[in-house]
Amino acid sequence: MRGIQINNDTGDLIVVVDKYGRNTLKVGETMEQCQSLILAAHPGEFKEFPTLGVGIEDYVNDNDIAQLKHSIRENLKADGMLLHSLTITGNKMDINATY
Repeated sequence: MRGIQINNDTGDLIVVVDKYGRNTLKVGETMEQCQSLILAAHPGEFKEFPTLGVGIEDYVNDNDIAQLKHSIRENLKADGMLLHSLTITGNKMDINATY
């Protein structure tokens, strides 16, 4: 899926200069960007979809990995993604999903 790119650190839109010297928004693949936003957001932060959001920071010191996985699966599904695999080991997470 392609869309407008944002800066991972600041959340700002990425503006680039095209070959004609005009400022334009950067367009590219958005799958990982959408996953990151859904993981970081708490329910209620997306005004159009008030139940969307995992709020992953709430799971930092939680040992209930099953609940975290369930929340990730449900939220990615709600966004229209098909989750192929989800692995959480220590502080690493691997998500394989497509639209």
